[in-house]
Amino acid sequence: MQVRMVDAAIYEELALLCSFFLIGICLAASYDVLRIFRAIICHSAFFINLEDLLYWLYVAVVIFVQLYDKNDGRLRAYLFGGLLLGMILYAVSIGRICTPVLIRLVKRVVSVFLAPVRRFTAVLHKKRKKGLEYCGKLWVCQKKRLKKFWKMVKMSVNKL
Repeated sequence: MQVRMVDAAIYEELALLCSFFLIGICLAASYDVLRIFRAIICHSAFFINLEDLLYWLYVAVVIFVQLYDKNDGRLRAYLFGGLLLGMILYAVSIGRICTPVLIRLVKRVVSVFLAPVRRFTAVLHKKRKKGLEYCGKLWVCQKKRLKKFWKMVKMSVNKL
């Protein structure tokens, strides 16, 4: 009877280790989503650091919740080992292969969807440029008129 209880406890701990291994994979994949987002939209160093801070806060909350839920909040070194192993294995295998491909794919999809917007803004830019040129010509014309008017005012004041 005693042997069966030990077996069940070992299986529970093994299942817990596997779940933390999978959590490590999910956390590494979520960081890859952040990397893809950064590749699409350029960020300053401040925003990159802010995103990393928010990511690690997210990781801390996820680990805390999982430890509290699955292991009654008890810290076990092998759980952190499984978590780290899952993150590392994902990073050197799937993450290294899929992330660059996904970055290229998402950039291509975004460029296809943004092509009409770029064309529209190019047309608007040309129209704006023509409008500015027209305004410049109009301003020169108005400036000449104002100079003539000012000369007439001076002449009339001088006659008085």
